[in-house]
Amino acid sequence: MKMKLNKLIVKEKLKQFLEEDCHFKDVSSEFIPEDAIVTAKIMAKSEGYISGLEVMKILFEMLDVNIEIKIKDGKKIKKGDIIAILKGNARNILLGERIGLNLITLMSSITTTTQKYNKIIKKSGKKVKIACTRKTTPGLRMFEKIAVELGEGDTHRYSLDDMILLKDTHLEYYDGNIQKLIRDVKKKASFSKKIEIELEKVDDVLLAAKEGVDIIMLDNMTPEEVKKSIELLKQHQLRDRVVIEVSGGITIENISDYLIAEPDIISTSELTLLPREKVDLSLRFE
Repeated sequence: MKMKLNKLIVKEKLKQFLEEDCHFKDVSSEFIPEDAIVTAKIMAKSEGYISGLEVMKILFEMLDVNIEIKIKDGKKIKKGDIIAILKGNARNILLGERIGLNLITLMSSITTTTQKYNKIIKKSGKKVKIACTRKTTPGLRMFEKIAVELGEGDTHRYSLDDMILLKDTHLEYYDGNIQKLIRDVKKKASFSKKIEIELEKVDDVLLAAKEGVDIIMLDNMTPEEVKKSIELLKQHQLRDRVVIEVSGGITIENISDYLIAEPDIISTSELTLLPREKVDLSLRFE
């Protein structure tokens, strides 16, 4: 895993998930003797890329269950592969089963979807990064962003304090005055924060670049408009001074059309909110 997990934060999140799923006791497992020790396997029921195993390891260690991970996070899996072997108290395994499976299923689906985008990009030969957005499931952002990174995607912003991103709503407040907006932001912004602006019109791209923003997001533009915007920057020798991100309505079906102009980043909420590729996993007692 590229990203080193903060175990204290992960444990706190997992504790909340456990409390949500079991307020007092698991009434479905009361018939199982309290001291019953069992072995269980987590297996792949479909192919894809596995993700979230380090998180699941922390979960079961919190429940005093021994877990042996059989494959590394981010690696490709096929149907029938053994993902992990658990040994410990039967009730504790059942307590963590659904939370663990839910998390690694979601994360693996995100990682697999990210890898599908990457395959299209690599096949095109273009040097473009795929990124997720801040459109994530409340409470699950950390896990969803980790899954994107495991799929070799870019995590983009983790929160509002990562970077200054001026959206259409900010521009509306300034009555569309791009220059005044950027200049006012620069007066107050810390030197440590990059400035990105979201634009929907080709003519506005040159204005923003001349004001010295770090990143321009071409939002909801057609592939032709993206190409015109980048060509305009090249004509004025500004292309190398700004990172170009393309976003808005990007899907598996149309990403190739946007790759032609070779922006630096293509971002899509499909990675985290609606991962296209589904990975199926199950837990079984031996």
